[in-house]
Amino acid sequence: MKRIVFLSGGIGSWAAGMRVMQKYGSEDIINLFTDTKKKNDGHPHRGEDQDLYRFLNESWEYIGGDLEWISVGKHIWQVFEEVRYMGNTRIDPCSRILKREAARKWIEKRFSPDEVTLYLGIDWTEEHRAKKCRDYWKPYHVEFPLINEPYLSKEDMCIWIEKYEVNRPRLYNMGFSHNNCGGFCVKGGQGHFYNLLKQIPERYSYHEAKQEELFLILGKRVPFIRRTIDKQINYLSLKEFREQIEKDELNNKETLIDIMDIGGCGCFNDI
Repeated sequence: MKRIVFLSGGIGSWAAGMRVMQKYGSEDIINLFTDTKKKNDGHPHRGEDQDLYRFLNESWEYIGGDLEWISVGKHIWQVFEEVRYMGNTRIDPCSRILKREAARKWIEKRFSPDEVTLYLGIDWTEEHRAKKCRDYWKPYHVEFPLINEPYLSKEDMCIWIEKYEVNRPRLYNMGFSHNNCGGFCVKGGQGHFYNLLKQIPERYSYHEAKQEELFLILGKRVPFIRRTIDKQINYLSLKEFREQIEKDELNNKETLIDIMDIGGCGCFNDI
């Protein structure tokens, strides 16, 4: 029986893999990493954060087994252009094509459902996502090692990896809730993008420019940052969101954004 750990480059999937190793050993483990850009693409803001690759390379051998590194060969903005759709909090063609479908095709080509078990890094705080994942991956069997006791927080997992003298992913130290897509995610909320703007402004600028390019290609503006004022929902582009923050700061005015609105990544979890 092969055991495929969906290794995302984040601390949760690493901890899930470690629990699989502790229970079954390393011999039959395959760590499957789906990259959101071409391997060896050196662009600093397209796809994953460079520190993710550092963390992945330093941490996966503690799980053991094999590492399979796959890529569709395109990045998220190419996906949006090809499907002619701006991803948002509800529909994510980026993770569907670059993550879920890529992984499923790889698995189906090599294993029948009775030859393999799949493992995802959903933890005890996200148990509500498990049923959708099981339904999506049928007829393959899926397990979630972090749902079980002893329950671990993200900080617990980071302390765990640091016992092996491996530094946690730098994005966690910068206040991001996940370590995927370089801190960018169309499912992110106001607080998420405020943090990206303040922590990595050059990366925010890259995505802002790509979004404006996509709007021109689509022939319409379809932003995804949702903001509610006086019970009225409106949507802001990355450009509009940044300009509003800069305007408020220039006028010493309190910025009307919800810092606690994080949202964010769920590439394998939100189907």
